[in-house]
Amino acid sequence: MGEPASPPSRRDGDLASPVGQVSWDDIRIFNAIAVGGSMAVAAARLGLSEATVARRLKAFETGLGLQLFTREANRLVPTAIGIELATEAALVEAAARRFAIRADTARPQADAPVRITATTSISLLLTMNATAISQAAGGVEIVIISTRNRLDLARGEADIALRMTRVPGEPGHYAQKVGRLMQALYVRRDIDPATAPIISVNRETSSRIDDHIMAYAAGRPIAARVGDSAARYESVRSSGALSMAPCFMGDADPTLRRLQPPPEQTGDDIFLVSHEVSRRRPGVAAVLSALRKLFKEQQARLIGRTGENAGDR
Repeated sequence: MGEPASPPSRRDGDLASPVGQVSWDDIRIFNAIAVGGSMAVAAARLGLSEATVARRLKAFETGLGLQLFTREANRLVPTAIGIELATEAALVEAAARRFAIRADTARPQADAPVRITATTSISLLLTMNATAISQAAGGVEIVIISTRNRLDLARGEADIALRMTRVPGEPGHYAQKVGRLMQALYVRRDIDPATAPIISVNRETSSRIDDHIMAYAAGRPIAARVGDSAARYESVRSSGALSMAPCFMGDADPTLRRLQPPPEQTGDDIFLVSHEVSRRRPGVAAVLSALRKLFKEQQARLIGRTGENAGDR
């Protein structure tokens, strides 16, 4: 018997195989023959013609340079190496089946809720407008994940992210600026700002906000440092502290007054981030559109240009 034909040369990007041009389909056909004992049984199991199975087996044996079966009456009997490789082929098919099951389980259904991750302050804005977002998206259910952790959209940890720093630059991500979040100094109307306890932030959270608060304090002691902006708003509202909070929160609260215009240097751009895998889902695309609409409508509130506090009295 002559030497088997050399496999065609690889194209750039193709992976070399130690056994030549072996494909998953070839292994699957070989396994079906080994299990069924004949080409007819394998063909029926795979939904192929018997002629196709015979042709693929011949090409498979030629490519490997091995005889995998001996032909007997109405039956194919594996050779010694055929028995060994059939054991491996069964493991490959089982692994492929597990792969398909796991991928199917992990893949969100078309009507699955759309998960949006954002910081606490933006999550509060989303929560305040959750029904409007859902209605604008055609009734899609949304899940709001409030966290400072950067959930990985590529791995499916969330479907959409609203971020203000470090927008992903990796392939497959889409980012669009949809607004700007401004913060300002607030105090309760019944509290004298000259004596109110001052709350700043951890410098790791925002050195810009800390610098502004420290400059306003002008040497007065800092009572506490609170990283979360929604928590700072609550400390102003509930405990009579003086601190910075998002304008869309502080300006909407009639019990608070804004002490100064929101400083530009402490503002943050807001980016709507999605990934090519999740954005193919109609529900995700609809929610992305609804979020663009929401941030366009809320632009004035986010930058502190609406309400009684806009005059900074």
